Amino acid sequence: MENTRVVLDQSEIPRRWYNLQADLPEPLDPPLGPDGKPIAPSALQAIFPDALIEQEVSTQRWIDIPEPVLEKLYLYRPSPLCRAVRLEQLLGTPARIYYKYEGISPTGSHKSNTATAQAYYNAQAGLKRLTTETGAGQ
Repeated sequence: MENTRVVLDQSEIPRRWYNLQADLPEPLDPPLGPDGKPIAPSALQAIFPDALIEQEVSTQRWIDIPEPVLEKLYLYRPSPLCRAVRLEQLLGTPARIYYKYEGISPTGSHKSNTATAQAYYNAQAGLKRLTTETGAGQ
């Protein structure tokens, strides 16, 4: 039987985020304001700390993950990749399809990954209360 799971060692967890914007043929459109018109990054300062805004507009290919964030992610990372063999068969594709099993995370969700980083950067900016946003439901 062929192995259908890929489990990285903790030492293999990435220490940097890959920024897709660095490799796009054209820059992404800027964020839109309530009126539907583009806004400047400075308009985001009312709800985001500067470090997150810098990442949002950056075209730098790799962004270092802060050590305190990594320490939290190590608690439940890495998540195993599982091969979807039956789906591959159903689709009749020669491609290998994998999904990430998030059941190891205490929240059972990938959302902790972004929420952890958001909480870190907001704490660095001095915020004491926070509601995180992960882009779900859009």
